[in-house]
Amino acid sequence: MNYAAGPVQSSVKQFVEAEQAPVISRRRSWRCALALCLLAIFACKAAPTSAPVAPPEPIPHRATDEASKELPPDLYKTMPIYPGAKVEHVRKPKGAMREIVFSTDAQLNPLVAFYKEELKKANFHITSTLIMPARKTWSCDFHIEGRPGSITMFPSDDDKSRMTIDLIYELPAHIDTSLLEPKEDFDVVGPGEIAQQAENPNPSKKAKRN
Repeated sequence: MNYAAGPVQSSVKQFVEAEQAPVISRRRSWRCALALCLLAIFACKAAPTSAPVAPPEPIPHRATDEASKELPPDLYKTMPIYPGAKVEHVRKPKGAMREIVFSTDAQLNPLVAFYKEELKKANFHITSTLIMPARKTWSCDFHIEGRPGSITMFPSDDDKSRMTIDLIYELPAHIDTSLLEPKEDFDVVGPGEIAQQAENPNPSKKAKRN
């Protein structure tokens, strides 16, 4: 019986294994697919989602000129201005500097001669100058009382027959009066009490000796 049952059991086992093979294969495929889906879901959750960036707001244009073309009070008190030169722009202060743009129908050489002479007369210390006759340009650096400045001359962009005078200077330093030491004012009228005392009518011997 054992010998007869051996081949039968072997055949049954092979048949069962053959029937179960597709099921096992399908189970493995389903598990692999499930694992891939879980990985994909995890990756989607882990990836940071960037919020939409709004376009930058345009910066409003700000005028750089003062409302008036009058010479500002912070200009050097003794700054020479070429006679007849017209103020085209008075720029608002940029940091510690300010710019004033003039225009004139004078030629380069008279302008250079005027500023060289007048700056020296007004006690400006000229540190450097550079002239380029071919380009009709001249530049001059100077300072007075520790405040630097510069002048640059060149033909006007709109009218080449006119010259532009570009003046740049440092603003005066503002002193905070709250940081200064208080000024002491003494309100004393006439001599003090000691000086007003009458002389002693009976001076002692010691006082007579003195």
